[in-house]
Amino acid sequence: MEDFSALPRLYRDAAVNELWKGPRNVLLPQIHRDLLNASPWYGPDRFVASILAGAPSGLIEDLQREIVDIFAHPNLFEMSPTALSTCERWDSFCHRFFHAYQDVAMDLVERHG
Repeated sequence: MEDFSALPRLYRDAAVNELWKGPRNVLLPQIHRDLLNASPWYGPDRFVASILAGAPSGLIEDLQREIVDIFAHPNLFEMSPTALSTCERWDSFCHRFFHAYQDVAMDLVERHG
């Protein structure tokens, strides 16, 4: 009974959190879909510039061009060479984007330590 121990709740929550987090191949298409849905009012290029504020401008511009080009092919789930190539580019973009964000965050911490 949960009246005597928190373990049943923790076990139940762990299973839900595991499903929510999911593997990379589940999360990346979800992020793509969410950004695509937001793109009419918050373009992916604005998203990149906002998240990477403080990064070198050349890096921001490169990532902005790439995300706009990736979003020109919005369907990641069709069975075609174009979709497969877009998925590979999206995976690579997300890796580079995340590391660029880490660099910006680390620089901010070091400056304001």
